[in-house]
Amino acid sequence: MFRLSAKIEIQSDRTWSVECVTAVEIVRDTDKLTTEAKITLPKKLKWDGSEKIPVKRGDKVTISLGYDDNLQTAFSGFVRDVGFKTPVVITCEDDMFNLKQMPAKKMAYRSVTLEKLLKDQGISYRLNVMGEQSLGAYRVTADTMAALLGKLSQQGIRSFFRYEEGEPVLYCGVLFERDNKPSQVFKTGFNIISDQNLKQQKAENMRLRVKAVSLMPDNKKIKVEAGDADGEQRTLHTYNKTESELKAWAQQEIKRLKRDGLSGSFTTFGHTLVDCLDAVGIIIDGTKMGVYQVKKNVIKYGDTGYRQEITLGLRVG
Repeated sequence: MFRLSAKIEIQSDRTWSVECVTAVEIVRDTDKLTTEAKITLPKKLKWDGSEKIPVKRGDKVTISLGYDDNLQTAFSGFVRDVGFKTPVVITCEDDMFNLKQMPAKKMAYRSVTLEKLLKDQGISYRLNVMGEQSLGAYRVTADTMAALLGKLSQQGIRSFFRYEEGEPVLYCGVLFERDNKPSQVFKTGFNIISDQNLKQQKAENMRLRVKAVSLMPDNKKIKVEAGDADGEQRTLHTYNKTESELKAWAQQEIKRLKRDGLSGSFTTFGHTLVDCLDAVGIIIDGTKMGVYQVKKNVIKYGDTGYRQEITLGLRVG
């Protein structure tokens, strides 16, 4: 029987280390700017003999979780809120917390790439810009960097942080192409606790309609639709594509999205955490079901155990 282990380090006026927590929940999601963590503290936790919590907004937080003192960094970020009710819940955000405080420089471009736009803003984080990069004519009107990333998300450009080799890396892009070699393989009867939320889908039965929008350098938009008239609609954004190029891109996306495979989520143990964009292999009842890019992972730690609820994204292998 494995013993649950946790260590919460908080850098405030001094550094605090808490190894007993009631619960931790961390949500990593490629559709969200911010990775959020909630720490529920024990009711009778003492801070050098005092019940007063010496933790404040902006304090640096690192959450490490695991089994039998074999810990893995599950979250690194900053305190956003400290609850006042018992049990106390501390809500934290990843490095997007800093970008919410960072003023955006008001700039205008006749034509700019996504990477240049971000670098001109003076972002100190390592960037990984993927997919379509040409924004055409663009004017920065947002007040903060996070607000700018939020405006870009309305045009289909997602942004979020991943931790790589101990440092936060800001990912930005429309599509995120990565290695299709699985970092882990999950099997029923071995390390899949529940597969009740997984569904099998057949390409021939999928009904899908893609609406593609291209923003041109003069700020005009070209729109095309392709696929099944009665299908589930997906909207994709790109930049500076002609109508014929846009239609070909939309049809290519339908072909890429209409694939046999799985959708939904499954629950596994906390051992070896999965991050967004990781490729994971799935084997159900001895049958290989493909390799998928991780879209979302909800990490839960507490009295009921240490679990990951992993939502599958695109099939990549």
